[in-house]
Amino acid sequence: MLDRLSFVIGEAMTALRRNGFMTFAAISTVAVSLFLLGGLGYGYLRVVEYANSIPGKFDMRVYLRQGVDPNTISQTAATIRGFPGVASVAWIPKEKAWAKEKKDDPANTVGIENPYPDGFKITIKTLKDGDPVAEKIRRLAVIDPEPGVIYLKDEQHLIDEGLQVMRWLGTFIASLLFVTAGVLIFNAIKLTITYRRREIRIMQLVGASRFMVQVPFLIEGTVQGILGGIISAIMLGGAQQVFQKFLMDLDARVHLSAFPGAEALVILGGVGGIYGLFCSWLAITLPNRAQ
Repeated sequence: MLDRLSFVIGEAMTALRRNGFMTFAAISTVAVSLFLLGGLGYGYLRVVEYANSIPGKFDMRVYLRQGVDPNTISQTAATIRGFPGVASVAWIPKEKAWAKEKKDDPANTVGIENPYPDGFKITIKTLKDGDPVAEKIRRLAVIDPEPGVIYLKDEQHLIDEGLQVMRWLGTFIASLLFVTAGVLIFNAIKLTITYRRREIRIMQLVGASRFMVQVPFLIEGTVQGILGGIISAIMLGGAQQVFQKFLMDLDARVHLSAFPGAEALVILGGVGGIYGLFCSWLAITLPNRAQ
């Protein structure tokens, strides 16, 4: 059993060395494609995390008409909490808002009566919820027409559109490279089969099982995929370090989370290995069907 296992692994390693250029092309293309796929996914999560970590950045301020009684304020808050997309609603009494304004700007508030109405601080669940929530709130009778609802509409649209472009365009480019990597692995295995056709035939004639004939090719493709995944994980870790240094040089107050190196190695290496196994399986299966 150990002799067979040693033979199978040895044949796979020999094929990897024999087809050095194709092996390098397949591994590098898998690495680049997984780097893009993993990088885009990781970058997307970090952008979302950063957007959600800015205190009050996407909060919505809602102002009520003058003279609204506390009971109506409570009912309005309960109504807004029931709107889809609303995460939380906090009442801001006009006395509290005015006290803060006088503390922040005492020189320009001396002798002035409180001009603030009662209001709410509303947190939405996602960036896409901003416009629908604002529209529903404006329809409430107790909402002051001016200023009414204030939120960073343009900024929310910009970030949301940027995330969509990153998701769709990046996925398309990375998927195209991923398919290219699969074609390279397929061709590398197929080239090896063609090169060793006579040897394979002799092995079959002397009684070698299908397992002994095909498994080295499956191992070859799997190894190519795993190596590509590992390289892509290392590239992602290095890219984050470079980007973090770039932010530090700009004196930006942004600190990225620690890169999950072990998880990236396992996930990307596993994805690459499974993909390489699948492509090599196609390579050894399709020719047999064509015969």
